[in-house]
Amino acid sequence: MKPATRRIRKQLQQRRKAARPARDWRGSPWPWRIGGMLLLLAALLLSWRVESTALRYEQALRGIAGVGASVVNLGRHALPSKRLQGDLVRVVGMPQVIESPRDPDFNQSANALRLRRDVAMFQWQQVNVGYPIYELEWVHGHVDSSAFTRPSGHANPPLPIPSEDFPAPRVRLHGFILDAALVDLIPGHDPHPVNAAALPPNLAATFRDYEGDLYSGDPQQPRLGDVRLRWSTVPPQEITVLARVDDGRLTPAPDSGVQLGDRGLGDLLPQLPPRPYGLWVGRVIGWLLAALGVALLLRAWKRGIDPLLPLTLGAALMLMIPVLLWVTFDPWLGLGLLALLLIALSTAWWRWRRPARATRETRET
Repeated sequence: MKPATRRIRKQLQQRRKAARPARDWRGSPWPWRIGGMLLLLAALLLSWRVESTALRYEQALRGIAGVGASVVNLGRHALPSKRLQGDLVRVVGMPQVIESPRDPDFNQSANALRLRRDVAMFQWQQVNVGYPIYELEWVHGHVDSSAFTRPSGHANPPLPIPSEDFPAPRVRLHGFILDAALVDLIPGHDPHPVNAAALPPNLAATFRDYEGDLYSGDPQQPRLGDVRLRWSTVPPQEITVLARVDDGRLTPAPDSGVQLGDRGLGDLLPQLPPRPYGLWVGRVIGWLLAALGVALLLRAWKRGIDPLLPLTLGAALMLMIPVLLWVTFDPWLGLGLLALLLIALSTAWWRWRRPARATRETRET
């Protein structure tokens, strides 16, 4: 192609470009519409995620509490109330022993949550080292010698005294009385020396005190059938209890439990889904996104932006999903959210009609 021809073609192309009208994106409504719809979609997705997570957690709590009951997190501010009857409550605090536990057979007591009597007997025990050998040792409980490979000559006498637990009859946690079955669940172990002076006369003649324990024979040269008694206690300590409320008492339930320290519901109920955090932060962010999306759509319609109109329409949009999700789970909450939705829609309609009325009044004037 000749240079002159190329020059002429280039000039024609430049004239065509100059003749094309420039696209005025600033004046076009489509960027505002697309931006507004994307913001509204993001707000609705955020609302769905927040509310479905919260609903899933509440449904799990209700399934654990049972029909007509709730899981109430009282924490350290626990006081009995008629409205808590039948509910599953979490209570944290230091239990107070009202009535001390007591071993009535040996007249032993302690200021503790539980008193335990451990009984060991000096008896035969079979040890397998390729072949059975037999040794006399202190063993808790009774070893059944009839199951030995060679029981002859290694018979163990019956255990004359059983091991036993003695929970404190009355233990208070804040304003509640702890059931004995819950007291039994409290872990812990502190040695408790025997009070030999409190032993009944017949037992004081039979047993001797040696290093805080009771022995029926010579503790330094025990013989087959000798008995050793040792006591231990569970001291008062901070605990977290999950239990059912029954007339001012905390009683066991299928999912109840006791743990040391200040424990959350997730520790007591591992089957719970993770507790949702930042729900209100997510709701506020979703509301602002919805309001901004409405404002962009109003800008696309060439309508003057009334600050209250995007806020009320955004609130109405963010209330639609909670109403649909919560009304079947909690009808009263669902009706309350529905009332707020209607109020937001009414306010938005009033603000929407206001410019039209103002324009009409101006024309009439």
